[in-house]
Amino acid sequence: RGRAKNAGPISALHAMEEAIEGTGVAFRALRNGNFMENLLWQVQPMKHRGALFYPLGGDLKVPTCAARDIAASAVRLLRDRTWTGRAGLGVHGPEDLSFNQVARLLSDGLGKQIRFQEVPGPAYKASLVAHGASEAFAQSLVDMFAQVEQGIYGAEPRTPETTTQTTLEQWCRDVLRPAFDSAT
Repeated sequence: RGRAKNAGPISALHAMEEAIEGTGVAFRALRNGNFMENLLWQVQPMKHRGALFYPLGGDLKVPTCAARDIAASAVRLLRDRTWTGRAGLGVHGPEDLSFNQVARLLSDGLGKQIRFQEVPGPAYKASLVAHGASEAFAQSLVDMFAQVEQGIYGAEPRTPETTTQTTLEQWCRDVLRPAFDSAT
């Protein structure tokens, strides 16, 4: 919060959080790192090219969480009828992971060698547009990844309360492997 000046979708989330905060209602915003589910966009390249591609350095570690853990955090907060403030809560997954680590874990989980390939922002944008994304949306993701590279996810500190359970290995077995196996 307060660091997302040109961070694509993250900037929009922060603007919405500020708008809700301005109403004076009691609320808590969930602040997530990288979603494991974003890897589903990469099923085809993993299956056919043995690689996943992002405009980030391969050794940059970021909080990585599963959507089911975001949902569990939301349910926990919604059940707490005593909350009266305005704040955010991180949802970080069990550990920060680099995409090089992700590739190794996915290789084990998928039974296929997967490598991570960093791509320049303009090439990533061009690939998104070639696959049907609008220019604006593609640029917003490039902008977001540039801010991730600059440490935007570090704005929300990891604590025992923000650390969630689902490991990438478990998520790979439950979600990615079935999608990978059924991809043509």
